[in-house]
Amino acid sequence: MNDRAPRRTSLYRSLLVYLSVPLTVLALIAGLVTYEMARYYANRAHDAELVEQVDSVVNLMDTQPETFRAFSPQALFLIQYDPDGFQFYSITSVHKGVIAANFKPPMASLTATVNEPVKLSTIRAERHLRLASRSFHPKVDPSDTVMVTVAESFTDRRRWAQRILLLTIPTLLLMVLGLVFVIRSGIDTGLKQLDPLIARLRRGDALHKPLLDADVPSEVAPLASTIDTLVSNLREALAVQSRFIADAAHQLRTPLAGLRLHSERALADPRPEVLEDALGHVARLTDRTSRIAEQLLSLARVQSVQATLPQRVDLSVVIPEMVGERVPDALRAGVDLGYEASQQGALFAMIDAAALQEALDNLIDNALHHAGRGHVATVSLSQQGGTIELAMEDDGPGVDDAVLTRLGERFFQVAGGNGGSGLGLAIVEEVLSRYGGRVRYARGSAGGLRVELLLPAADTPGKVGETAG
Repeated sequence: MNDRAPRRTSLYRSLLVYLSVPLTVLALIAGLVTYEMARYYANRAHDAELVEQVDSVVNLMDTQPETFRAFSPQALFLIQYDPDGFQFYSITSVHKGVIAANFKPPMASLTATVNEPVKLSTIRAERHLRLASRSFHPKVDPSDTVMVTVAESFTDRRRWAQRILLLTIPTLLLMVLGLVFVIRSGIDTGLKQLDPLIARLRRGDALHKPLLDADVPSEVAPLASTIDTLVSNLREALAVQSRFIADAAHQLRTPLAGLRLHSERALADPRPEVLEDALGHVARLTDRTSRIAEQLLSLARVQSVQATLPQRVDLSVVIPEMVGERVPDALRAGVDLGYEASQQGALFAMIDAAALQEALDNLIDNALHHAGRGHVATVSLSQQGGTIELAMEDDGPGVDDAVLTRLGERFFQVAGGNGGSGLGLAIVEEVLSRYGGRVRYARGSAGGLRVELLLPAADTPGKVGETAG
């Protein structure tokens, strides 16, 4: 068997990871955006330089007619000079052909309209180049058309974007590290707000008053409320257990004392008539003790904190079966036990069948014990609107009207009763309260006692998941 403690996750570490990882991703995205912006502005700056160079060449050719025939080496050097790389140029004339060139631009790029501003374009052939072109009519020969094209590679542009990115990366890293530090400090400060709640839990204050009475952060309020509910359920369970122990001790004390008394009486006087009388009392007290123990255990079951999940039960099917099972007991008690239904058809209620059996058994036991031999006890079933009524009525001596309001109290016994435990009707009320029902007591039509179990009717079941009993 593995005795190692389960590995627990760290809320602190989880928060740090959940916040730091997105920040790192955002920093990477910011780096990519910075690089694209740097490329954009580098392209704009270099495009402006290309336009300026083309306009300079055009002005040079217009102001110095000799350049129209041939460019000096110095002029060509200035055109193709680029401190960060190599620049391409092409100057062609319709009449004179190529005036000066160190590359041949594609024909598709030579579409600049005469006397229009400089046109910018990009070619991807043998080289990836950015071109600036302009066509004009030279003053020396207005009938001629000259095309000036200056081009450069994208190497320098990418280099400038990379330099800007490298300058930005340290700033982004410092920002991420700073934010991580701020996040850690914030998490530390936020978790410290739980310290008073933890201290109260360690002191056991939750057993005496709700945790939500304290200054609990709103985010932790659901947890504190859940703990309060759990402690309340635990307190209720402990109270039920304490009541059960006290009730058991109270109810068993009298028959156990009687057993001891009659046992000592039999031991002290061995005459047959005394032994027979003492053993008779012992047998009756043993039966009573057994009955009390059974009903105490039954009460403990129905008072359990976790009630059994209800099912849709057809009472018109299960109630006659339950009553039929108790007919032999009724015959031995000399009571005519019967069943009648005021209407045909299914009557569905949401209840646990075993709990319903417990309640009905206690109703029948109560009628058998208190109605007496020669009397009639009838179980009836009917529905009025959204309420199903399961009733037990007998024609026995009944009880006074003043006593009706106390029926259902634990250990309450009617004066002159036959020595029951006083738990039967308490068990019935506990079962009904668990499943949204209630118990009503009244005089029967023949003067006996009528106990009515009122349950909310369930909707008509579908074909799937239908429960009959």
